[in-house]
Amino acid sequence: MIDADIQVYDLRWNRTFFEVYFRSSAPEQLYLYRVKEHRFIPLEVSPAEDGYVARLNVVIAGMREVLPSGQWIICRRIDESLLSNIHELLEAKPHLSARVLRDVKRHNKKVKDPEALDLLVESEGLGYVAANPYDTHGITYPTSILEDLGRFSHVFRYAKNKYAYTVSLIAKANSEGGVYLALEPEFFVRNPNPKVRKNSKVFFRKTVLGVIYRRFLSFYRNRHTGRRVLFLKQNGTGPTENMAALQQRMTERGLDEKFDITYRYRNVFSGKQKPLPWIEDLRLIAQSDYIFIDDYTPIFNFIDPPEGTTLTQIWHAGVGFKSVGYARFGLNASPDPYASSHRKYTYALVGNAGLRDIYSEVFGIEPQALLATGMPRLDHFLDVDSAKSARSSLYEKYPQLKGSRVILFAPTFRGAGQRTAHYPYKFFDMEALYDMCERTNSNFVFEMHHFIKKHPKIEERFADRIYDLSNESLNELFFVSDVLVTDYSSCFYDYLLLKKPIVFFTPDREVYTATRGVQRPIDEMAPGVVCDTFEDFMRVLEESSYESVEPDPATIDRASEGGMLASDRVIDTILLGRDVPGVRLGARDE
Repeated sequence: MIDADIQVYDLRWNRTFFEVYFRSSAPEQLYLYRVKEHRFIPLEVSPAEDGYVARLNVVIAGMREVLPSGQWIICRRIDESLLSNIHELLEAKPHLSARVLRDVKRHNKKVKDPEALDLLVESEGLGYVAANPYDTHGITYPTSILEDLGRFSHVFRYAKNKYAYTVSLIAKANSEGGVYLALEPEFFVRNPNPKVRKNSKVFFRKTVLGVIYRRFLSFYRNRHTGRRVLFLKQNGTGPTENMAALQQRMTERGLDEKFDITYRYRNVFSGKQKPLPWIEDLRLIAQSDYIFIDDYTPIFNFIDPPEGTTLTQIWHAGVGFKSVGYARFGLNASPDPYASSHRKYTYALVGNAGLRDIYSEVFGIEPQALLATGMPRLDHFLDVDSAKSARSSLYEKYPQLKGSRVILFAPTFRGAGQRTAHYPYKFFDMEALYDMCERTNSNFVFEMHHFIKKHPKIEERFADRIYDLSNESLNELFFVSDVLVTDYSSCFYDYLLLKKPIVFFTPDREVYTATRGVQRPIDEMAPGVVCDTFEDFMRVLEESSYESVEPDPATIDRASEGGMLASDRVIDTILLGRDVPGVRLGARDE
């Protein structure tokens, strides 16, 4: 039994009816399915212009009530005749193998042995599918729909506009790496004070910590010296490259004698957190005059920096393709419009003045708060001695990299954030990759984002050509590589400074665009070859066809140094209060 493909070509709202227009060789039955309720709701299918239409009246979808809250997946229903034998099921629907294995792993997290997992698939796999017998395979959506899902959302106001029933359309990635869509109804009550969200444990904890913080503020109110500097990081146990560069430059200039500097690094995303470390964070913040943070720092979601204290975001990245911050407002895990740390920044650093508008959107702050200092981590990036030292150190540890072409793969993560970060290694055929490396005398190096805990599994037979060097510095690996491969990350900006070629490997571009969001289209902006399939990717590497692509110099994300290091511009502008030309938005920049 082979399912016909369902090609959705339009979605519409007609009063309270949600309509799915599709083409198929037969009038396929479509359903909405709610996993947590194990419940199907059939859509009424009838002939329509250029195909068929599946319709649902959301007002009576739950018999005599509106479609209940939750995620309702647009799907097919798996025939009951296939739910008696796992082998017959997977023979009829081989695409379900990935989903069955995912579910087995999810329910048996301690089992790692492949043979043991195969046995569990045999004994338990059918039960997981039978419990949720829906299927999204073969239901496809055009890019025109996936890129603009917001226009298919609907708001139904009632009770004199004091209440609202909303139905949003969201995109999710399935176990095969494809996209499926779900309707997500929710009920809302008008809140006269949207800055406050009550009735939750999180709110209670934040309230208690807020009381403690105010006590600290009161205690340190008249004890500020104007010289206390705090480097604070809450998503790792060591300084970022920007932080390290800034700290080093302060020491070189003897400013560690003038300023009282405190370093505070910890990871609040690594399991259950105890209250005392949070209280210590609050104490350090309350007494500081200058605070430097790098990347998301959740403590500022519920407190403001002390009055008169300068909070500066020195985020490590340039502007890649993926949407971040308020540029993805409304998508999964987007920031709160009020209680977000991004709104608390006194300043944020950008690579050059041309990036102010982009980062104003990302952080939700005015362009005047963006300082065009450049990135401190790049201060010595192009120094001959730095490059020589990096090569010497890496070649000593990995002599096999010498004398061959080194292909460096540095993608960004998938997922909403640090806790859910992952990369789908199924995009890679390791044997084909290895064969290409053998034929072309190449070495392929994985350098995974530091949020990604699971690294690629490299079999011993491939280990003389394929390596996982994620523990090494990405910027140092740049110096021993001949070509960079990335996807939606901004790391390519640094690589452009070395005038080396770049390849963009984006096999999940449609899925990523729909579920994570992109700020800029890859085809228009990528300064290199873009490959959407693994086969195309291998061909480009095999033939070195990336060498013919010359990136536009305007894509280089870095301020001209103007005789100063970026670290000096940061120090002089923020800590010493000097007016460094070009850093602030003013008459000279407009």
